[in-house]
Amino acid sequence: MTAFLQKAPHQWTAVETVAALKARKIGALELLEHCLDRRARLDGEVNAVVEIRAEAAREAARAADASDASSPLAGLPMTIKETYEIEGFHATAGMPELKDYVSTGDAVTVQSLRGAGAVIWGKTNVPVAASDHQSYNPLHGICRNPWDTSRTVGGSSGGAAAALAAGYTALELGSDIGGSIRIPAHFCRVWGHKPTYGIVPARGHVPPPGALADSPLSVCGPMGRSGADLELGLDLLAGGMPDSGWVLNLPKPRHETLADYRVAVWTGDNPVDPAYAEAIAAYADALAEQGVQVTHLDAMPAPLIGNDDLYIALLFATIGSGVPRAELDAYAAAAAGHPDGSLPERVARATRSSLADFAGLVERQERVREAWRAWFADFDILLCPVSMTVAFPHQTEDGHGPVPQMSRVLDVGGETRPYMENLYWPGIATLGHLPATVRPLPDPVRGMPAGVQAIGAEYADRTTMRFTALCDEIFGGFVPPPGFA
Repeated sequence: MTAFLQKAPHQWTAVETVAALKARKIGALELLEHCLDRRARLDGEVNAVVEIRAEAAREAARAADASDASSPLAGLPMTIKETYEIEGFHATAGMPELKDYVSTGDAVTVQSLRGAGAVIWGKTNVPVAASDHQSYNPLHGICRNPWDTSRTVGGSSGGAAAALAAGYTALELGSDIGGSIRIPAHFCRVWGHKPTYGIVPARGHVPPPGALADSPLSVCGPMGRSGADLELGLDLLAGGMPDSGWVLNLPKPRHETLADYRVAVWTGDNPVDPAYAEAIAAYADALAEQGVQVTHLDAMPAPLIGNDDLYIALLFATIGSGVPRAELDAYAAAAAGHPDGSLPERVARATRSSLADFAGLVERQERVREAWRAWFADFDILLCPVSMTVAFPHQTEDGHGPVPQMSRVLDVGGETRPYMENLYWPGIATLGHLPATVRPLPDPVRGMPAGVQAIGAEYADRTTMRFTALCDEIFGGFVPPPGFA
């Protein structure tokens, strides 16, 4: 414990912070005030934390300090992504039509964190309807990357990642359907875990308020400053709904020693910045030097062959099922200037999928899941990019939500690519219902942080997180942005 206590509290991992709280090296109220002070001094331009209930948090922190510190989080101060219901907070998902909505109860995941001793003091910024790889909205404005404020934090858990990087919180709760945990972690040099589909209850995630049915693709998961933080978070979050009657029993990690892992590395087929691909290859080579069994794939993994369009079709069929007719018409209008078979045309067509269309997509998805089960008999980890590139400059002038994104482009290593192709890399794990853990690469790419995702077999969450934690021991841990140390 002595080594990490030599760092400032805002540089501790969640695991280190809980250890300090349990050992009474710092009090919950003292730590909360430290977090609130940092946010007040440093968040003006970053704009990560968009709502605070300081007095309620102070009351909870005092109660934690008066307790025996035996709870799993022992009074840990936390912020939470704005899309989660938290009693007394607004839950708008950045949507003007929800600007006056205030939650009267907690999401199931928030209940779990509070029950474990978390002191929740603020909510973090998101894009409109949690539907972008940038985090900005008409209610709370733009969230900027603490590593370079001219660039995005990613989305939709962008404020969450920025709050972790800037030192306002050591643990966060994100959600992910198209990379919304993983891309912000990648862009902001923090850690994030997209769980296996269905193992973390989503009840109480907005939009819409009050929804009871789970999304066919979306998951809820932890974000932190180390692989061990993610293990801590998922242990608290995973399981059935209260009184649901089922019990989750995730398998243990496949291996406890880094050299025992069988890792496949794939950076081809989908668009990616060559500099980023080279950085991942170098990381894999460094793993091989540690004795890891590394295989560089020269072709697309077999489960994905012939299914490159399936994720986009299923994602936008899901999105289209919950939007009004006017928005469906906006998708069609945005796609009108693009040829048949183009990404915008496929997106617009998918939003109007019938129930029969959707059932066919789900059947194809099941076949992909079955193929991944066979593929992961030979490998423990698929190492691949998180997105096409590192954090890019803000693109916010053309509106909000998915429709404007259909006409945007990104510079990917000097090549212009459609903005929405940034969904391809995160879509691999989402489509397969696979767990994926993101940690930073050791060195920047084009001057910005970069992460890598470790994808595992379905329900092998403990394997991807343990692999990441073992990598942390070799490649180092959390590093704050300049100006936030």
